[in-house]
Amino acid sequence: MAHGTLAEDEPAAKHGRAPGSRGGIIRLRRPGGTVSSLQSRERAAMSRDSDTNTGRRRIDQAANLLVRTTEALLQASDELELLEQICLIGIEAGHCLSWIGYAGRPPERQVTVMARAGQAVGYLDDIAISWNNDAFGQGPTGTAIRTGQPYVVADTKTDPAFAPWRHKAELHGFRSGVALPLGEGEQKIGALMYYATQPQMFDAQVVGMLMGVARNLSHGITTLRMRARHQQVARELAESEQRYRSLVELAPDAIVVHGHGSILFANQAAIHAFGASSRAPLTGKPVLDLVHPDSRGDALERLETPPPGHILNHYRLLRLDGTPFEAEVLACSISFRGLPARLLVVRDISERTRVQETLMQTAKLATLGEMAAGLVHELSQPLNIIRLASEGAMMLIERDKATQEFQTQQFALIAEQCERTAEIIDDIRIFSRRDTTPVQVFDAALAVRSAIEVLEGQFRPDGISVDLDLPIGPLPVSGRRIQLEQVTMNLLNNAHHALRDSKDAMPADWIGKIIVRANRQGDNVEIVIADNGPGIPDSMKAHLFEPFFTTKEAGRGTGLGLSVSHGLVTAMKGGLILREGGEGATFVITLPLDLEAAGPQPLPALSPGRTPAAVSADAHILVVDDEATAAETLARYLRELGYRVSIAGTGIEAWALFSEDPADVVITDLRMPAGNGEQLVEKLRDFDPLLPIVIVTGHLGATERVAANLEDDRCAVLKKPVALGQLGDLVTVFLQPPT
Repeated sequence: MAHGTLAEDEPAAKHGRAPGSRGGIIRLRRPGGTVSSLQSRERAAMSRDSDTNTGRRRIDQAANLLVRTTEALLQASDELELLEQICLIGIEAGHCLSWIGYAGRPPERQVTVMARAGQAVGYLDDIAISWNNDAFGQGPTGTAIRTGQPYVVADTKTDPAFAPWRHKAELHGFRSGVALPLGEGEQKIGALMYYATQPQMFDAQVVGMLMGVARNLSHGITTLRMRARHQQVARELAESEQRYRSLVELAPDAIVVHGHGSILFANQAAIHAFGASSRAPLTGKPVLDLVHPDSRGDALERLETPPPGHILNHYRLLRLDGTPFEAEVLACSISFRGLPARLLVVRDISERTRVQETLMQTAKLATLGEMAAGLVHELSQPLNIIRLASEGAMMLIERDKATQEFQTQQFALIAEQCERTAEIIDDIRIFSRRDTTPVQVFDAALAVRSAIEVLEGQFRPDGISVDLDLPIGPLPVSGRRIQLEQVTMNLLNNAHHALRDSKDAMPADWIGKIIVRANRQGDNVEIVIADNGPGIPDSMKAHLFEPFFTTKEAGRGTGLGLSVSHGLVTAMKGGLILREGGEGATFVITLPLDLEAAGPQPLPALSPGRTPAAVSADAHILVVDDEATAAETLARYLRELGYRVSIAGTGIEAWALFSEDPADVVITDLRMPAGNGEQLVEKLRDFDPLLPIVIVTGHLGATERVAANLEDDRCAVLKKPVALGQLGDLVTVFLQPPT
């Protein structure tokens, strides 16, 4: 047999013949033509002994090759070094060429020489071998890889499949070879090849042992690759861990990991952000200790039932020294040291909050600037009535034509207009101040109504009507009332300007109209502010809520109104959108109803004309005001009630009078040239913590600050202009014995 696989060579081996031999008894003739049977038997025996010795030698070489390659596999640590070692061992076992080729990927399926050894290594230079079904893939190497079976070349000169490489084989002097597959099935690795200088050198037994070498090499390669992958994964894991550790440690945001509410890890930024140290570490502390009481309820709820995914929330947090700060907290579930935990990324947004507050304040002041002309008109109206009523009354009194009833009517009219003026000033005061009030439940309908009352007077001169539709019952929402008033006023101003500026382009019978509605929509409050103006161009709608974007002409508007309004409504967990369709522009504010709380009820108005009865004629009241006329008028009223009254023009003078003659009640202004009211109040409180004090002030900022710090059951803050009846009631209450 000239060529074939191992299966084709096995029958010859079973009959004691080398592959390709014909076998049989050879008869020799004597000179006379007869054959000597004895000589023929001797020669046949000698031939059999020689073949047996050669076969045993080849088997011994194959066995030795198997043993040595097994030892090499046990000591191998690198795949390429192992391949080269296997090839060298093959040469030392008597082969003239040993090489290993790896199977390339489809579709080319090229075989790449990975290692080679022997005197005939030049055979592999520029050789083309594949394991495709083509001429270069039908040779021993390609067939072994493709079929997964060994392929024996009994004689390179006669094997037709070896034709493409026969000439090179003759040049390098080898006559037989075997290709042994590496890997099985889909896990093909390649093939191991041995070549010999003589034909018929690879019988069934030799090939069987060489297959053991190939199988062991396949397992060795697989093991080394698994080990290499494991080492690579370990290196990548270590690098990844180091990389992420560096990222976590160098991250500018605070990163905290807690398990069941106890802090397990904190990076350097967290240590710095919360003011921790080696003496006061964060690890081990309850995470709730870092949460301000205002946010603790929400944090506790999420701690008990962590929501899935990544959750971003706004919290008020505490540093270890008790200092509060505003923060955004991104939370997600992770595994930490094999246990479930929560990862918190904390970003201090105190500075950003201050910037946003500044922007909001800028937007409010810009709105006030635009409202200035209208506010002047609103204030001039009651002041004009006051002046007309007072001068008319004085003229008739001088002429003895003013009856008692007329005088009472005129003074009541003056008091009523003062109350109207006070309401306008109070609305301006509330709107213009920085909003530091806590989040609370308020009636959204009342906030909308207050905003309209401030601006409604500006609409009438431009012929614009307001159609107001508010529910009778409250619409309780959670947030800051001032902020909702600001949003409403921004939208009303925008509608006012749009209607006023487009009046000339409208039909002659057109009348500008603003519609304001507020009602419940399921679990939400919906506030609609619409106008019948020209609307907003489509090209501008996408940019409406961007900062500094404005549709107004240069020099009018800051471009902050809608942006700030959108931010304020979003902070209240609501939404502000431009509703498509219909005429003009329609903006919709949506806020979640606070169904667990009832809306606050407005305080009943005090009658400015009611005169309280004095409790004790011996009571001493100290009036402190740098405006002498105001102080004398107030003192005259209190003396009329039967009190003993002292007057001081400064805080220093007041303290001197009080030291000599302590008062039962002190009524003081705040802003005075020498010794302000706040310093006086502090001294009075140090002297007697239960001393009744009434603070009367028109200072916008101090009113809220002092009210927050000092107002209690023994101290009251009244805003100017003050109603005498309200002041008299407070004095009466304060002179009652404390309970």
